[in-house]
Amino acid sequence: MRLELKAKGPPRPEIALTQKCRSKTKTFTRAFKSEQYIKTPWLCGCEDSNKLFCFPCLVFGACAGAGGGGESVWTDTGVDDLAHLSIKVKKHSQSRSHMLCEVQLSSIGRHDIRKALDTAYRKSIREFNERVDENRYILRRLIDCVVFCGAFQVALRGHDESTESRNPGIYRGLIDFVSEIDLAMKQHLSSSTVFKGTSKTIQNDILDAIYEVCRSEIQKQITNAEFIAIQADESTDCSTIQQLVLIIRYLHNGKIFERFLKFIQPKDYTAEVIAAEIMKELDSLNINKNKLIGQTTTELPS
Repeated sequence: MRLELKAKGPPRPEIALTQKCRSKTKTFTRAFKSEQYIKTPWLCGCEDSNKLFCFPCLVFGACAGAGGGGESVWTDTGVDDLAHLSIKVKKHSQSRSHMLCEVQLSSIGRHDIRKALDTAYRKSIREFNERVDENRYILRRLIDCVVFCGAFQVALRGHDESTESRNPGIYRGLIDFVSEIDLAMKQHLSSSTVFKGTSKTIQNDILDAIYEVCRSEIQKQITNAEFIAIQADESTDCSTIQQLVLIIRYLHNGKIFERFLKFIQPKDYTAEVIAAEIMKELDSLNINKNKLIGQTTTELPS
């Protein structure tokens, strides 16, 4: 409705508004002239009451009643005091309520930039969240491939991991297999230019992340356990380098758990050095040493 009123514009009829005035020497009659409409764009008239009103304030119902700051005459009763019309027009033009109505009237029908910005912002947030969900899904598939290799104790990488290789390794083979049955993974591998998840750096990062998550969960369970036991064992890797293997046992929710903690390469394999390495690892996990009730060593100095 207000948009229609704005489109029609303020009514400006020829009104028979006159006022008899008296000076010290003579009496004369003032008459309203239509040129006043041009001088005051917000001015409108009523030919029934022969009075003047404020169009923006009428449209928005401002200035009415006791809260109009003395300007309610422009919306309630109308103005017919021609002798002081210029003063009243100037005063009303500077009133806060009138200026607010002027701004509101000028904004009707215009595109609200605030809504446009808000819509664009919400769209960007939605698109960002969609990309995050897609990336998380792809990362979940990559993690599944790494976990699969770990569950069956097979090496991730092959000797040649190039796209032309006939034997790129178990990890690359799993990713290629998943892409054949998973459209999202296939699109990711064909369109991604920065992060495909097939490089050895990404593989190592995923392994480190899995290790940290598992270690954090183990630490929580150890913290809640009443007693723990440590097993230190010797192991030799594929390069024939001796390693110290730390395993921890504890009771959690009525079940016994045996968890691998860490591979350590001590400077020496004396009892003192091994004991120091074990205590250092317990300290890194913030384990209360009073919980330690058992220690087992195999092929190590006691």
